[in-house]
Amino acid sequence: MRPGIDDDEATATVISATLGEFGVSDVAGDGLLFVNVPRSFVVGSLPVALEPDRVVLEVLERVPADEEVLAGVRALREQGFAIALDDYVPGDHRAPLLELCDYVKVDIEDLGDRLADFAAELREQWPDVTLIAERVETEADLEAAHAAGFDLFQGWFFRRPVVLTRPALAHHALVAGRLLIRLGDPQVSFRVVARLTAADPSIALKVLRVVNSAAGAGRPVRNLHQALVLLGRERFRAMLILEILVTAGHHDDELPLRSLARTRAAELLAPGAPLEASTEELVRIVSELLRVPVSELDPALHRARPSAEALGACDVLAAYLQAVDVDTTPAIGAPFTALDVSHAYLTGVKEARALLATVFSPVERPDGWDD
Repeated sequence: MRPGIDDDEATATVISATLGEFGVSDVAGDGLLFVNVPRSFVVGSLPVALEPDRVVLEVLERVPADEEVLAGVRALREQGFAIALDDYVPGDHRAPLLELCDYVKVDIEDLGDRLADFAAELREQWPDVTLIAERVETEADLEAAHAAGFDLFQGWFFRRPVVLTRPALAHHALVAGRLLIRLGDPQVSFRVVARLTAADPSIALKVLRVVNSAAGAGRPVRNLHQALVLLGRERFRAMLILEILVTAGHHDDELPLRSLARTRAAELLAPGAPLEASTEELVRIVSELLRVPVSELDPALHRARPSAEALGACDVLAAYLQAVDVDTTPAIGAPFTALDVSHAYLTGVKEARALLATVFSPVERPDGWDD
């Protein structure tokens, strides 16, 4: 772990990356994804915002097996997660968790000559637990672990760790925080939440990826509003909490305004498919920021092809904005006019400023709130 990165932030980073920049298949291939979880994630103080399929949660060696942790592990199992104990050793204080575990990981270097005896002891007491040998670095290590009766093997002998990279968008913790507050108000509709979410294309992209993944809704959705309805308030709230934990330092103050103005203009230009048009425009914004063609983003989003009306609205908006950038007269084709597009965009800017004034305004704290 890098200096200055605590367990909570490290776990949040893995989960956030899996939800957004990567998918489970990108990280784990056809296998299982093992994710270290500190106490805060085990007991539910922080959300494990992952689908349980193909995910194994590793309880760290620093997590005490107290009653709250035992209850948390039971709850995670009920949600469908498999559980592993990481770096298990003889006399481990987490022994009460063994009956709830599917996997036990043992660092073979720590055991030395006691490896076979320890594996036999675990196998005798917990025959249904899968034993994983960690730190297998040589062929001799593999042979020793196999002879000791381990089921699975992990270590540099098989593959060195690699860092997965993919262009990522800057996160806006303030937008995520205000969204959390608005989600807590039952009077705020998903339509309003979708408009606020459009202020951060990174969060919006993650919502679409999760909902349109094989583990999500199981069917393609065309707009952000529909995606949020399918995702649900609680799942979206969990994603936002993680966004705040892993927020990067980069911040573009104009990005929320531009995103909201463009998506609103697209809605106005496609009255028959406003939500679909705003989502298409949002994907185009993401494409520009990542410098990745929309055609390469769509497979990751599992997105249905937008309607002709939505595409036409976004195309004419793009032509208008490009012309404005170089101070030329936009070539706008029927059924639109340059005046139509200009009015839609300026309306979008006006409404975006008004909306952002509420998003970024100070939040009134209830009585009794401790600073």
